[in-house]
Amino acid sequence: MPKGLRPGEWVIIEDQQAKKNYIAYINPYAESFYKIKILKEDVQKKVNVKTDEETLAKEIIVDHLQTAFRKREFFLDYNHGARLVYGMNDALPGIIVDKYQKYIFAQINTAGMDRFRDLIKAEIVKHYPDQKVLFFDNPEYRKAEVLPIHEPEKISEDLDVLENSLKYKITQQVMQKIGYYYDHRENRSKLANLLKRTSFAKKTGLDLFSYVGSWGLHMLSAGVEHVEFVDQGNMEEVTINHLKMNGFEGRGKFTRSDVFKFIDASVAAGKKYDVIVSDPPAFTKSEKNKITALQGYEKLHLKTMKLLNDEAVMVVASCTHHVNYEELDKTVQDAAIKNSQKVHLLDLGAQGFDHPFSGFNDKSFYIKYLVYFVSRG
Repeated sequence: MPKGLRPGEWVIIEDQQAKKNYIAYINPYAESFYKIKILKEDVQKKVNVKTDEETLAKEIIVDHLQTAFRKREFFLDYNHGARLVYGMNDALPGIIVDKYQKYIFAQINTAGMDRFRDLIKAEIVKHYPDQKVLFFDNPEYRKAEVLPIHEPEKISEDLDVLENSLKYKITQQVMQKIGYYYDHRENRSKLANLLKRTSFAKKTGLDLFSYVGSWGLHMLSAGVEHVEFVDQGNMEEVTINHLKMNGFEGRGKFTRSDVFKFIDASVAAGKKYDVIVSDPPAFTKSEKNKITALQGYEKLHLKTMKLLNDEAVMVVASCTHHVNYEELDKTVQDAAIKNSQKVHLLDLGAQGFDHPFSGFNDKSFYIKYLVYFVSRG
């Protein structure tokens, strides 16, 4: 890797063996493994070394942004809010853009894109004039690219979100990362539809690692009579407000607690639930820690399944990239055997359409959703 190249310099890479050219940018000082980010194949080999680098970069960025926006507009109910740009899977490595009712948050985390911050913001503003565009860069990722750390821009009011006809208002005090997690949108919708089609008792629900209560609100919308929300964050006021906003006042309760401690206490108290959703944060970001992560999932599922009624539905959600469907399912199967329970896999799902991925081997595929009917005897 030539050290003389500037961080974020756009280059042409020639593969002499395959006789192909690629347009990419390079950061020789990046701490991550991927020092070269390929944006597109130069199929017609129109680009040559005399091409003006900045002009080429701007043309590609604008073209790829417009393509990403069109993809989201293809799905009508995504127009209210969605992930507008998903990094490499929109051929824009290092860019994440999320749209809300009044705001659009943009992250730029690679040197090749950071050089064109003003252009990127201007293009987003041009396409979405009704939202205020703010930068919410990820300091950890920027450090890995040896980029300057900017102070996050402040929002002047709470974050309004509309997803699957449910409304959320997230205060600045409790907002995590880039605001709201759209990635399980389709799975939450699938769960609500599945519950509406079932005849078993749906009196009590439990939303573990609830954050702003998305899963629990979908349970309530599907006819579950009462849902308990559990999170170690200070989410009580936000959760109660969301119950009121969506017409579910009095049908939910928030408990602030470590989830594992809550489960142990609930088992000891003899609590039982008809529907439980477990959607924890990622258990590992590294392949080398996968075994520990799988042990963590089995421990969580073993404890959680003790809280299920004799006939109940359990949702197992995961955002751990390095754990696949089969491995996640095995943690449930093993837990069921130890608890003398039987499981019937009803459904599975992946991330929403605004988080595109090419297949299960894609490094950008990370969301898993498994739904089980669990019984005893």
